[in-house]
Amino acid sequence: MKNIPQAVCQKFKDARRALGLTQSKLAIEIGCHQAALSMFEQGKSTKLSDDLVSKLAVRLKLDLEQLIKMEQEEKEPILPSTISVGFCPDPECPSNTAYTVGERALFRIMLQKGIYCAHCGEVLEHHCPSCGATLNEGACCSMCGSPYVSRM
Repeated sequence: MKNIPQAVCQKFKDARRALGLTQSKLAIEIGCHQAALSMFEQGKSTKLSDDLVSKLAVRLKLDLEQLIKMEQEEKEPILPSTISVGFCPDPECPSNTAYTVGERALFRIMLQKGIYCAHCGEVLEHHCPSCGATLNEGACCSMCGSPYVSRM
């Protein structure tokens, strides 16, 4: 079984500990080296063959397929490819740099990938808040001229 998620490998480790088994004892029981079992428990699932992983699951009374399925269901949704970059709408966030042009206060935005701001955790805006246009670099929308970030 290749590419078993690290969280699933951690569940094997937790099950072994709950049964009071050492890595050495369990490795002898299933027929592998203690070091290989240790690496498997750390998330390096390719260190054990499919046969050894199956023996390990049986010995620890774990349903591997069910654990993998549960892990996949808990994952965050993958962003659609159309949402590539966004900006933080919080004027206090360090990702937005304040500057003035004449008497107008503007914020230069830092474009970021993902759902949340890497600095403050706020949900990123992926389009102009005023007109919905695609983002451009700078402080204002190239379509409507509205500032992306403003102090209310």
